[in-house]
Amino acid sequence: MSLKALLDLSSDRGSVVKEEVSEERLRENIDEIRSKISFYREYPDIFVDDIKGPECGFSFRFTQRIFLRSIMRHRYVYCTFTRGFSKSFLAIMGLMLKAILFPGSKVFVTTGGKEQAALITISKVEEICKLIPALSKEINWERGKTTKSKDSVKYIFKNGSELDILAARESTRGQRRHGGVIEEVILVEETPLNEIIIPTTNVDRNLPGAWGTDPDEVVNQSQCYITSAGWKNSFAYQKLIEILINSIIFPDKYMVLGGDYKLAILEGAVKSDMVEEMKLNGTYNESSFDREYGSVWSGDVENAYYSSDVFEKYRIIQRPELEAAPANRQNKSTYYVLGVDVGRRGCNSEISVIKVNPQAQGDALKGLVCLYSLNAEHFEEQAIYIKKLYYKYKARCIPIDANGLGVGLIDYMVKSQIDPETGDILPPFGVEGGTYEEAGQEYKKYRTDDMEKDALYLIKANAPINTEAHAYVQAQINSGKIKFLIDEQTAKAKLLETKVGQNMSPDERNEYLLPYQQTTILKDQMMNLVEDNEGVNIILKQSNKSIPKDKFSAFEYGMLYVKKEEERRKKRRTTHLGSLIFFN
Repeated sequence: MSLKALLDLSSDRGSVVKEEVSEERLRENIDEIRSKISFYREYPDIFVDDIKGPECGFSFRFTQRIFLRSIMRHRYVYCTFTRGFSKSFLAIMGLMLKAILFPGSKVFVTTGGKEQAALITISKVEEICKLIPALSKEINWERGKTTKSKDSVKYIFKNGSELDILAARESTRGQRRHGGVIEEVILVEETPLNEIIIPTTNVDRNLPGAWGTDPDEVVNQSQCYITSAGWKNSFAYQKLIEILINSIIFPDKYMVLGGDYKLAILEGAVKSDMVEEMKLNGTYNESSFDREYGSVWSGDVENAYYSSDVFEKYRIIQRPELEAAPANRQNKSTYYVLGVDVGRRGCNSEISVIKVNPQAQGDALKGLVCLYSLNAEHFEEQAIYIKKLYYKYKARCIPIDANGLGVGLIDYMVKSQIDPETGDILPPFGVEGGTYEEAGQEYKKYRTDDMEKDALYLIKANAPINTEAHAYVQAQINSGKIKFLIDEQTAKAKLLETKVGQNMSPDERNEYLLPYQQTTILKDQMMNLVEDNEGVNIILKQSNKSIPKDKFSAFEYGMLYVKKEEERRKKRRTTHLGSLIFFN
């Protein structure tokens, strides 16, 4: 049933008849129509129920009705929901309903990237129009009216309303809209949003005829923020707190909504066994799970040794490196280091890949370009995997945990293996040295002519060594000498802006995003470490014992080796300069 049929108040409600509505009949029933439209503005879900038709299989869940009513009744709404809640679907449906029920309104969608905003808007509008054809009939599909492309979208409604996308760019300045949806606000930067996007909504909708404007109308300056949970130190979280406080002072204008995966399971939107499988996955991290599926915002714990602000500041590496960069694309002195923390039987072995670019003066520039997890495999299988990574990255060395379980893996690393995939022989790996005096001595008897010399650097951590490593990592992060991969949400947005990304299957997309996700898990582990002191030594303890620190250990082992290399390099340089000094 179309809106035209809806306005024919004298028609039989039990049947669907396409019939033109004359101006005369509209004028006769104008008071009832006004009352009906006012009702539907407050109860938009019932409007959809009335127009969807008897054969439509779509129906709202209870929480979706609350969501839709909230974004239609309040000017400023902030919604934090998990994956699977259909928050983007409902937010864009809300924009379409505003466009229909408030003639002449101009509404928009924006997010971290213009292409992503276009992709989200097109996919959701088309999905909504397919589910509820009556809404499609309110859009003018004539050539030259509604337009769509990969980075530009505009839907023109028959009543003069418009729905399009806005980019946080200088070219957007001066444009005018009445309200919009800020999709995945955790991807949106504060300055462009506040200085470019929000100012476009400083005009009120013109009422039909000579009625002027109504500054109290809910569509004017409306802002609906949609997101999954992120970090407390972000602009997105500060905006949430701002709207939350205002919702107490001005409850008629402001609203905050949220829900976790349990709500989605309760209403059948997410299967409980899928959630359990995720928790058992090798890449499961409690803090990351809490954000994505618990709608819990993460943040620095009290007395955290590392700062999430600083870590986030240096997440600037756009793409992971899955092998050594070609020689013509890097300095001759550039090298890779593979830091390994050893796990077995329920604990993963973690591998951090650090790319080091020595500088003529000062510390080298470093980048954590990839992370790998081995799901508690047999030590020989782990040895084969790590050796293959060593050759893949043409690594200088493998700093490896030589305490406890690490000894078992090292026993296989110093022996040869056969690659089961290719049949190639992987030679023994020799020990360069380590953090203790006798490092490597016990492995002398395994030396062979074909061994990979000085491939392993053994680390037996103790309080002084840990203190040295903790302080070095903190200093390198704070000074910007170490860079990290961008967060997975930003990476996904950039990926979906490309044709290749749009054509990827969900599994391919997840595999592509894995290094970014691993970097976020590393951050979670680091932000969970609180400082304690024993004399002059720095002791880092886990604030939340359920959050492991294995990825951090692998990263720190790699960084400790880099520190030793830098010290050796400085010592060689000092010695060389000293030989040029003459006395008479």
